Amino acid sequence: MNNSFTKKIKSLHMGQELILVAIILVLMVLISIISGTPFTLEAICDTLKSASPHMIWAVAVLLVMLSGEIDICFSTIGAVGVYLTIFYQNNTGNGNLFMAFLMSAAIGLVLGAINGALISVFRLPAMIVTLATSNIFFGFLIDNVPTAHLNKVPEWISRYGAARVFTLTNAQGNPYGLSAMAFTAIVIMVLFSLILKYTSIGRNIYAVGSSKEAAKRAGISIMKTQMVIYMTVGALSGIASILSASMISYVQPFNIQGVTMDVLAAVVLGGASLSGGKGSVLGCFLGVFLIFLIKNNLVKLGIPSEWDSFIVGAVLIISIGITMLRAKKK
Repeated sequence: MNNSFTKKIKSLHMGQELILVAIILVLMVLISIISGTPFTLEAICDTLKSASPHMIWAVAVLLVMLSGEIDICFSTIGAVGVYLTIFYQNNTGNGNLFMAFLMSAAIGLVLGAINGALISVFRLPAMIVTLATSNIFFGFLIDNVPTAHLNKVPEWISRYGAARVFTLTNAQGNPYGLSAMAFTAIVIMVLFSLILKYTSIGRNIYAVGSSKEAAKRAGISIMKTQMVIYMTVGALSGIASILSASMISYVQPFNIQGVTMDVLAAVVLGGASLSGGKGSVLGCFLGVFLIFLIKNNLVKLGIPSEWDSFIVGAVLIISIGITMLRAKKK
């Protein structure tokens, strides 16, 4: 039964993933032709680094979409988690990189548990709940902190943002390589890909999204599954926000809260169904990479950078339309 389920999931998404790979390759060639310079490994590494927080947020959003719901609170949870973590470490001087990840993830887990309880125990619509709690959490943060943003981060956060797993040298003698942040994001994506494919909780998430009634008859606890989902979403959001702070070496909650559209667009573009039960981590990775490939090369493509939001919105609408058309055909 498990093998047939895995084959079914693979068949649903392989086509979407191949399409994304083809689009990415064509876009790389197009960028090379227009700019007059080849698309290099350095450019790929730079794209992976800038996209790394969004990769983790995308996994979080995927978990919710697989269950047939939409969460728009994840970015706010991340903003609260990273702000409180960096504020504490700045003012006490205590901690290290591991503690920063752990503290931000723990805060996110608690806030995610609140969402999970409201949704699973009281059976409230996830989109309405997360819209409400997003405003509550963010309002509480802004009303109770001394400044709207933090201009510095602890040195271990900055060092992590600049660290590389390996270092190469380009033709001009400048160093580049796979960043530690990108490596972290890829490891998390691989881990959750394995969890979704080979563990009971992964199969339960797909089952709940496909049909709650059928999942109940199969003995799956909807409440426990939803609690696990939203607590995991909170923890992942906290981790992703530490990556975001490491990249820019300051904390701006408004910027983190504003990533919602980019992440939703990437997950849907990657093949996740808004009705639940369909989606893959690989699709999320490709969706995020494609969006950042476009965002990071707008100027090279002759498009003003101000069109950034317009393009992301258009990608979201087009990807939703394609997903719905494919669902009707099947």
